[in-house]
Amino acid sequence: MRALLLAAVLTATLASVASATEGPNAREAYVERRGLLEADAQCRLLTPSIRAALQVGVTQARGSLLRAGWSNAQMRQLESAVVSAARARACNDARTHEAATGANRSFAQWANAGTMQFPGWERTWTARRAAGGWRLSQNIDGPLAATFGVRDSDNAQRLTLVIADATSARLVMRDARRAGPVEVTLPQRMSYGLAAGAAPTTAAQSVPSTRSVERLSGGRSQAVFVFPDTAFRDLLALDPRESVEIHVTQGRATHRLLVEVGDIAAARAFLTLQR
Repeated sequence: MRALLLAAVLTATLASVASATEGPNAREAYVERRGLLEADAQCRLLTPSIRAALQVGVTQARGSLLRAGWSNAQMRQLESAVVSAARARACNDARTHEAATGANRSFAQWANAGTMQFPGWERTWTARRAAGGWRLSQNIDGPLAATFGVRDSDNAQRLTLVIADATSARLVMRDARRAGPVEVTLPQRMSYGLAAGAAPTTAAQSVPSTRSVERLSGGRSQAVFVFPDTAFRDLLALDPRESVEIHVTQGRATHRLLVEVGDIAAARAFLTLQR
């Protein structure tokens, strides 16, 4: 797919985009995949399933660049350069067709995978196509062990938190309808970890949950908290650098759990790919 990289993009344009601390892989992946998508929009080179899989790859590469220190303005500049370069290439260009053939071959195997990992800064989303159990999940290891994500239950997929013992859980995240994303810089992330991406109090929304208890083998049990479907919609709209808080109450103590937004949008899109 490197055929889509025009010399102008690799030299003058990319050199003008502010440097980031990431290696070239994420940037090159974004340029190649976004460029091929634009060529496909002009020339219809890809099958619908490969086009959708390639879009997931673009979303992943974008998230990697943002987490590596790129700003939204830099991403817009890069995308504009890539789109212009792709549009300048003729539909009958042999290199474009070679890139499309390679994409159809390589992404077909990826799109048929049953499970896929989507690593972020500190946490990983796991996407599973098999029905039943967790479809999207992120494990939380502190201050309490828990699992958060989308879970199949009673023939419905619901945004869920599962934890050994708790009496209430409330989701706190940025309200995208009231406030735009705040740029989370790499130094902030390195200094404060996932807490750097938490929503400011003035821009946050608080989402309650409903609680149930599941009985497990050996006399054990676990608390299950289900959030409204609108919460998942709002979660998908967040920036990959942001974090979501879950305020969990155990007796008189309240604990703050942090969920990394990361590439949840790409993970969810992976589950919708037609095989």
